[in-house]
Amino acid sequence: MADVTITASMYIKKEKLEYQSKPTAFTGSIATSNPKGPVPGAIQVTLEGVSIDLSELTTPGYCRIINLDDTNFLEYGIWDPEGATFYPLGEVLAGESYPLRLSRNLQQEYGTGTGTTGANTNRLRLKADTAALNASVEAFEA
Repeated sequence: MADVTITASMYIKKEKLEYQSKPTAFTGSIATSNPKGPVPGAIQVTLEGVSIDLSELTTPGYCRIINLDDTNFLEYGIWDPEGATFYPLGEVLAGESYPLRLSRNLQQEYGTGTGTTGANTNRLRLKADTAALNASVEAFEA
């Protein structure tokens, strides 16, 4: 039996555009014998953004981001605290949720040299667009 099953498909219909993907499912596994999660759970997302605390996980893996707001959207991406820079990657509109798999190198620092420096700096960050909102992040051990 699989540890994780993800099912996803997409249907788009707008004027002359009509697209439907086949339902796709895949099974994955969690390497550790005693996985942790979901963490951190419900959070308040501000206009400045909030870094997601994944410190309970040795290696982050499967994750779901849920926007609990009825009106506003949020962005998710990488926060580099050394440069105080947010690199947006995606959006979650009001009432939406998306599964994703976090990189095992998420919290590593990258420089101009040959790979990671080993520093534990870069973070997953959520940022509200128009007003603070409530969201949930459900991350699990890889």
